[in-house]
Amino acid sequence: MSFLYSLDPLFEYRFVPPPFVIDNQTKRRRFSLEKLFLLLSGTDDYVHLTDPASPKFLSSLREQGFDFGLPWSEGEFIPSDCKIKEWGDAHDLVSGNLIPNQNKIAISQYLNSKINQREWKEELGLSPLRTKLLRSEEQLIEFLEDTTFPLVLKGAYGIAGRNHIIIENQSQGWKLQQIAKKLFGFPIYAEEWVGSERILDFSTLWEFREDGPLYLGSTEMIVDIDGSFRGISMSSRKESQLTHVLPRCLEVIKAVYVSSEVKPIGPAAMDGFLFRKDTNVNAQVFSEINFRYSMGRILYEIRKKRLLKEVESGIVFLPLHKIKAFNEEAWLQKIKNEFGSDFFFVTPTADSKGKPFQTIGLYYQLKDGSYNANEMLPSLFQDWMSLA
Repeated sequence: MSFLYSLDPLFEYRFVPPPFVIDNQTKRRRFSLEKLFLLLSGTDDYVHLTDPASPKFLSSLREQGFDFGLPWSEGEFIPSDCKIKEWGDAHDLVSGNLIPNQNKIAISQYLNSKINQREWKEELGLSPLRTKLLRSEEQLIEFLEDTTFPLVLKGAYGIAGRNHIIIENQSQGWKLQQIAKKLFGFPIYAEEWVGSERILDFSTLWEFREDGPLYLGSTEMIVDIDGSFRGISMSSRKESQLTHVLPRCLEVIKAVYVSSEVKPIGPAAMDGFLFRKDTNVNAQVFSEINFRYSMGRILYEIRKKRLLKEVESGIVFLPLHKIKAFNEEAWLQKIKNEFGSDFFFVTPTADSKGKPFQTIGLYYQLKDGSYNANEMLPSLFQDWMSLA
């Protein structure tokens, strides 16, 4: 059986009500990130690309040992028995076309709503952090007049962790102007913010089947102090750091499965973190759940293909908007020599018209005797920014 892999990173944007419109810069994110599904596909599969991949980029992936599926555009031939694997469940494959399935969309919208997920956490007592549901601007202002700071405001759809507003004190009330743009209006919820006390951000990976969730593994998220996502890493050592919280993760994911009005099928990632409070280390194992593929799941599948178990590997996203033109092969060889690890790009630098993307994905894989990642990544980021 063959599969059609289709990665639409704008999946959650489809749930945001009018008058929100996806701008062109955001739309171009798909041209970049959709190439990641090439790494998951096999030679009998097809990979949906809305912007062609350059022969140079495809050749670079083959050099790393990836035998991937045939790039495919809507309307082109595809076998009638081909099954679809999407970033998030939303379409049917019918006669070579991706047809929106409103029932699938409604289920994905329900499962991925952070408002619904907050309700599960409140009803089941699954979160150690204080939260407050706010249905209007009036409720929000009243709440802010008599609350404890810092806090973070979140909307129904986090858009891969990008859309939240951190308020550290009452003088930052001006940030409320961002609610319509960043949180897409009410309802929203406020949550106690412990960003400066976070020790470790992680994600547990799951596959939901007919009989419930199956645990696949854990990843560490590389996150800035403001909660911005920078990348993901995985190794046996990193998983061992989470051994003490995994039983709780399993309890929580099973409780969510039972509580949900619809039963999820397919991939999911439950994001959480460890944080200090009153000299104790606490665990928020369920910050949010993405009922779809994730960067962690992509890394997990790459590691399966490369037969990795012990060694650390990861994907980091580097900003391109300040970087001058550079020789990709020369820079990769430079950092390989400097850090003693393997590196290759998993997304291209530019689209098919030569217009640079905002970021580029870099895969790294440590070797015996190489730098450890905690030492390597800060130096790597510094080396990258020196290209500006």
